[in-house]
Amino acid sequence: MSNRKVWRVVAICLALLAIAAIVFVFHSVQSAKAKPLSVYWSADSAVAEQLRAYVSKVTNPKDTENFIPERDRIAVFDMDGTLTCETYYTYYDTMMFIEYCLHDHPERVSEELRQVAASIEPGYLADETLARNFAKAYAGMTVEELYDYAVQFGQKQTASFNNMRYIDNCYLPMVELVEYLYNNGFTIYVISGTERTTTRAIVANSPLRDFVTPNHVIGTAFEVKQPGHETEASNMNFKYENGDELILTGGFIQKNLNANKSIFVEREIGQRPVLAFGNSGSDTSMMNYTIDSRNPYPAEAYMVVADDAVREWGKQDWDTKSAEYIAKGYIPVSMKNDFAQIYPEGVTRAELQYQKPEVQPAPAPQETEAPQPEAAAGLDYEAVFPSWEPESASLRELVAFVSASVDEADPGYLDPSDRIAVFDMDGTILCEKAPVYVDYCLTMYRVLDDPGYGATEEERDAMQQIRDHAYTVGETYKPAGLTKHDLVASSFAGMTPEEFRAYVVDFADSTQAVGFEGMTYGQSFYKPMIEVIDYLRANDYDVWIVSACEREVVRALVERFGIPYDHVVATDVPYVASGAGETVADEYNMGSDERILLGAPLDEVECGKSGKPAAIAREIGKRPVLAFGNSSGDYSMLNYAEGNPEHPGMGFFVVCDDTVREYGSEKKAAEYYAVVEDEGWTAFSMADDWKTIYGDGVQRTELPGAEEALPNAA
Repeated sequence: MSNRKVWRVVAICLALLAIAAIVFVFHSVQSAKAKPLSVYWSADSAVAEQLRAYVSKVTNPKDTENFIPERDRIAVFDMDGTLTCETYYTYYDTMMFIEYCLHDHPERVSEELRQVAASIEPGYLADETLARNFAKAYAGMTVEELYDYAVQFGQKQTASFNNMRYIDNCYLPMVELVEYLYNNGFTIYVISGTERTTTRAIVANSPLRDFVTPNHVIGTAFEVKQPGHETEASNMNFKYENGDELILTGGFIQKNLNANKSIFVEREIGQRPVLAFGNSGSDTSMMNYTIDSRNPYPAEAYMVVADDAVREWGKQDWDTKSAEYIAKGYIPVSMKNDFAQIYPEGVTRAELQYQKPEVQPAPAPQETEAPQPEAAAGLDYEAVFPSWEPESASLRELVAFVSASVDEADPGYLDPSDRIAVFDMDGTILCEKAPVYVDYCLTMYRVLDDPGYGATEEERDAMQQIRDHAYTVGETYKPAGLTKHDLVASSFAGMTPEEFRAYVVDFADSTQAVGFEGMTYGQSFYKPMIEVIDYLRANDYDVWIVSACEREVVRALVERFGIPYDHVVATDVPYVASGAGETVADEYNMGSDERILLGAPLDEVECGKSGKPAAIAREIGKRPVLAFGNSSGDYSMLNYAEGNPEHPGMGFFVVCDDTVREYGSEKKAAEYYAVVEDEGWTAFSMADDWKTIYGDGVQRTELPGAEEALPNAA
């Protein structure tokens, strides 16, 4: 072949390569330009276009009128009928209850519950009574066992659809939407009427798992306690011990529907969402709470309409439902017209929606234990912990644990999702000796000193007794009449949570801590413990505050350290919809012009002692690996962390043994050191481990009534 022919062949090959490269680049550019929400959403969906426009404006910092900071981009989704199928032939949790009672474990439930399960047919009433029966059916299970059964049940084939397991229940367009929002800095919450552990199991075993963490799942609450204490009136009457389990008692706490959805959002998230998605009347309170005119950000609410009778079992009329939702200020979403594809390929509607499932015994769940982590070490203690004695052996134990947990080559390595640390507040990170707990001091001020509040004679008399005792001996006191909890509830009732938190901050930052000089209550956090929190967060630990103090008080105080509202687990003040009157929350739907208010009296469930592990299981959904406390109210929480079966944790106990810089008690400290040794925890000594407690310029003085104190007062 001549050179000319060779060069001609080479030229042709190069030309073909160039054309291929151009085609590749063209398609790459076209793919890059592909609109979000275009895979499973219809190409002409006006709803998808509205969502894209909304996200574009609220994430654009140049759009000063509409921009929403990332921390405030909160989107809440109902689950059944909004994110997942609810037509096989009914909700996931209801089908699970039927299978459990009639086929998988009829020997574990009563004849009454078996009859209830057998009676659930199309047209049944899904009310609170049925939810209470769900709770009874699972009595005696651990939380982990309920989770495992929910996953196990999900592997079964549903009779209402072909080629579909119960767990394959996600609407693909809604998963695409969740991912789109997540990638644009939105925090996603699932707010479901299904029991919380079951909801977590569904989410964690679905395509949603990459975008929704267990602590961002809120659902109906069943009661949990420790074996042997099921009939105890209060979790405050006993403590969690290392090796204990948390079991379902069969008790029922609250159904998460109607007004309860907005109340749960305020209670556990602590701020209004900017996007809400639902599908039924039980979601309208959450919708209204989101688009309320007092929301400081642009907000939208979307309602999914089940109008597809070909790919789904939709029975809703589009014209009727869309008009109803538009009138309420919501944006209707048509399953028929807005969803290009609902379920994965191969899933089709069956001939019949309702068929009783066949009996198939389920295997028992298997439990495994992870290896015990080993310690590692190494960092600049003076730089990271300037308020600590650098040679503190206790601090070095903590550092060794954390160092191992972040080293992928170490047996003690923890995935970031498992790095959960929980802190008590009063006496663990905040002074509780000025002269008593901060919520007591706040309420003393409100009832006895605030000229803007007209306290009743009964309130003033009870609080004066509390103050006299606190100022004299530095201890709390329970008068015969109103308790402190009653006084908190009554003296702040009618405030919005925002107003209450603002009141707390103003009090904390402007009121001198009693018994100290140069320090307000807002400055009374222990510097060494704040350094521990900063250190843990720098190592990708998820830090939570778990306190017996009122939740909104804690939120207001710890926000200054960057602790989000939804990372505070505490005793709840009651929340009520402003127009509910005497109607219970799960039977009342609040309007968009209503507000959530603090109510009275205080809820009976206090977040202390065994109530702490129960609250952690309910609200975080995973066991912590680190726990920090300072009193008998924290014993259970420390044991709960140390007894973590997957990742054995550590408990740290702050001992107030400093009688110079703090109001420590040598006698009480000796008692605590003995408990710490018996339980195998690690003690932090205020006197020996901390260079400073509150920083320069702060001095302990004397209590106002010290001259009247009893001889043995602490």
